[in-house]
Amino acid sequence: MPQNKRESLIYTVMMCFVMVLWMSVYNVSLQRGGFGPDAVAEGWLGFPVAYLFAICCDWFAASRVAKYVAFRWLV
Repeated sequence: MPQNKRESLIYTVMMCFVMVLWMSVYNVSLQRGGFGPDAVAEGWLGFPVAYLFAICCDWFAASRVAKYVAFRWLV
């Protein structure tokens, strides 16, 4: 897990990239009824907007709640 702000930023960028790309392709595959190159291409087209939204949500909302739960509520 990240130990400082720089590592946290790098970790967030990498994890959001992988998760948003995979879920975009997965959702397109479910809608189209199968996985293929066309699903990857269409998932990649919707990726930038979803990625920016996920980064903002993670950085400004989810990380604060997760830290609160992990370090104050559970300990």
